[in-house]
Amino acid sequence: APAPPAAPAAPPAPLSANVNVFRKEGEITIDFACTKGQGTTSTITATITNISPALLYNFAFQAAVPKYAKLTMMPLSDTSVQPGACIRMSMVVDNPSQPHKQVMMRLRPKYTTGANMVVEEDIKVSNVPVWV
Repeated sequence: APAPPAAPAAPPAPLSANVNVFRKEGEITIDFACTKGQGTTSTITATITNISPALLYNFAFQAAVPKYAKLTMMPLSDTSVQPGACIRMSMVVDNPSQPHKQVMMRLRPKYTTGANMVVEEDIKVSNVPVWV
């Protein structure tokens, strides 16, 4: 009897990784979910979680990458975050230098809590996966 036909090979699973990039005790955490895209692009979804007991509002989020890469940022899902809740923002990174040059990022979240405006200056992120 002939051998049964081979099952088609499953497509390779997309490369993905979750990385904690910042934590300010009693206020916010920032986590990245990184997914490899086509060619030299990857998508990073930043999740900003409010771990404080107060509403955080007027939220703004800036990010930068070195000149050898290109960053496209989508709008934040919201500009205020209830205690225990989170907001998200997607970013697409195009890094033609991968895997020779790992993408480093600088973040600058800004928000208001109570009557105080908080600016986290120059958060350096160097733990994104090498394939980003």
